[in-house]
Amino acid sequence: MVQPDLSADLAFAHELADTAATVTLSWFGCRLPVELKDDETPVTEVDRRAEHAIRASIEARFPGDGVLGEEEGPKEGANGRRWVIDPVDGTKLYAEGIPLWTTLIALEIDGVPVVGVADAPAIGDRYHAIRGEGAWRGERRLHVSEVGSLAESFVAHSGVDEWIAGGRHDALLRVAGQARRTRGLSDAWAHLLVAQGSVEVLLEHEPCHTWDWSATGLIVEEAGGCVTTLCGAAPTAGGDLLVTNGMVHGEVVDVLSADP
Repeated sequence: MVQPDLSADLAFAHELADTAATVTLSWFGCRLPVELKDDETPVTEVDRRAEHAIRASIEARFPGDGVLGEEEGPKEGANGRRWVIDPVDGTKLYAEGIPLWTTLIALEIDGVPVVGVADAPAIGDRYHAIRGEGAWRGERRLHVSEVGSLAESFVAHSGVDEWIAGGRHDALLRVAGQARRTRGLSDAWAHLLVAQGSVEVLLEHEPCHTWDWSATGLIVEEAGGCVTTLCGAAPTAGGDLLVTNGMVHGEVVDVLSADP
């Protein structure tokens, strides 16, 4: 099947990112109160307002398209197209005034992500991809690193407290003990560091959802990387994530699954 021309959809995704940035940047820079949703994930008023603005733009331009967003849930479409949005990925960082948060926008056609935009407006970086056309940060084409072993890898990971709470800190320590270097850094920003070749491995223990990986997963894959669960399966809503340059993926899965 020939893929349709998606350049107009990418341009619209960039417009949506601009729309969200108008909201998010106007509030960013000081600590904000955070609420916990029913699933124990954090949310601020900014998350809600930014998602509402994105949805309003989609409804005005493509009223038949579906939408899945972190804050307002699903809106069913009528044409096989669905926009997947996370208005503020890294809400905890945003609320603390730390600029490593992103707005994530993806377009799926028949369940397959084909356009992805990840915007980090607080630091002026924006990443994008169209399936089959590569991944980009601005005008720079992205490629994952060529590091071929865990011993040479820079490993990023979600918070140690989350690994301890989930009873998996032994697996994290096994990977960390064999890596060249580690840092506690996750969310979409760490996905993008894998895509641009700065990091080889990202381990995310906390529950991840479609809006967490739809845009960034496409960007990583178009840069040559790989996204699965920690056990090497396809990502599923509410599961964990392993993001790598692809070359060390199997080795990391083996280390994670080894008996303690």
